[in-house]
Amino acid sequence: MSYALVALLSALAAALTVALVRALATPRAAPPGAPLPEEALAEAEGVEERLAALVQKPTVSHFDPAREDEAAFTALKDELRSLYPLVHRHLEREELGPRAILFTWKGAEPSLEPVILCAHFDVVPAEAAETWRHGPFSGIVADGALWGRGTQDIKVSMASALWAVEQLLAEGRRPRRTVYFAFGGDEEVGGNCGAARIAARLSELGVKASFLLDEGGPIADGMLAFADRPLALVGIAEKGYVDALIETQGRGGHASMPPKRSAAGDLARAVAAVEEKPAPARLGYTVRNFLMHLSPYVPFPMRLLFRNLWLTAPLVKAAFAAAPSTNALIRTTAAPTMLEGSPKENVLPDRARATVNMRILPGESVEEALARLARLVKPFGASVAIAHPEHVVEPLPESPVDHEGYRAIEVALARSFPDAAPVPFLFSAGTDTKHYREITEAIYRLTPLKQTSADLEGVHGRDERVELGNLKRCALFYKRLIESL
Repeated sequence: MSYALVALLSALAAALTVALVRALATPRAAPPGAPLPEEALAEAEGVEERLAALVQKPTVSHFDPAREDEAAFTALKDELRSLYPLVHRHLEREELGPRAILFTWKGAEPSLEPVILCAHFDVVPAEAAETWRHGPFSGIVADGALWGRGTQDIKVSMASALWAVEQLLAEGRRPRRTVYFAFGGDEEVGGNCGAARIAARLSELGVKASFLLDEGGPIADGMLAFADRPLALVGIAEKGYVDALIETQGRGGHASMPPKRSAAGDLARAVAAVEEKPAPARLGYTVRNFLMHLSPYVPFPMRLLFRNLWLTAPLVKAAFAAAPSTNALIRTTAAPTMLEGSPKENVLPDRARATVNMRILPGESVEEALARLARLVKPFGASVAIAHPEHVVEPLPESPVDHEGYRAIEVALARSFPDAAPVPFLFSAGTDTKHYREITEAIYRLTPLKQTSADLEGVHGRDERVELGNLKRCALFYKRLIESL
């Protein structure tokens, strides 16, 4: 996830800077606000100890349940009671199986639509733990940061949200609308035992939420060189996913007497056609809003391009198509990743297959994407099938930016990261939000941490950590967000 995002932002910066402004230097407006003063962070004291306690539980999820440390998951869930005593005294807690926790904070006005705040408490494995500067499950504070798995992805949001509730309860506060806190423990392996069960429970209760917030884009600091301030990348859409199988048939036999066309040759021609004829480029709702919201913070020539897409769309598409990462923002992609043919060097295969990993742009369905792929490979005698039906994910609908949920996120950002500008974004990684599509029409994805490219290398990588001031701003974001409700 982290490497893809860094590559995407780097490519966006390079493509647009070179292709659109050609080194033009135009003075920019002052940032929207000064950074949050250090004294304001004193309000968030104590969040680091709580996050450290969660990090110290090695809740690593695996596709093979036999490899999981069930005791670690149980210990984390049990410790929540001592870490957040007021939460457990005043909120309703439901455990919907071993990987799903749902807290309900009932609002003062039941007629208002509720809000759902999500996070997951499982993490990916920490490979080569001995090479980390500090142990991946140490939860140690060193060099001004808290270290360990989950400090960015995404125990940090769970700890921060519950800290915010604890503080508001201590102040005698109560939201006007009901707030659900949905914490899954298997997001890294699909979320079927966590978020899926929570969504089913909310559906059973008849919940229709105003909006939902889950993990997503960071507050990108210095990743877009042409922007004059950090950008809070609020994911308002998420691509779909399917692994397709392209298969060709042929006559096997000895390779010393090959036919004019073989299964392997037909497969090669089919794969070449997939790469040579990509899906059409499209500037959809999310990308158009991204460019429009970004336009105040870029040099004047870019501003003209971004605000006049009725005229400049071809140029913007060409700039995006120039790099793989930005190209993925404007079209459904189909990447051949696995090839299979003969088991022996001198034997012709009866059958040859290729796996094509497809990421589907919102506005298109899995069925439409597969149909297009089938048309491309049909001339070569190839067929198309789904490799793993259980892993198919339809693109999630694009969420509105003219919505009370998006505005609430903007307000919370202004009061916790005042030097950052929120912009809508197409989130490239998968999240638990796919399980909630029937619960709300407004789904937003943001990880409220200011992060550089170097910071993001720790997500699913080595030396994952969060700077303490950054962590406190994250906690303040959740408090300000809940206050606005």
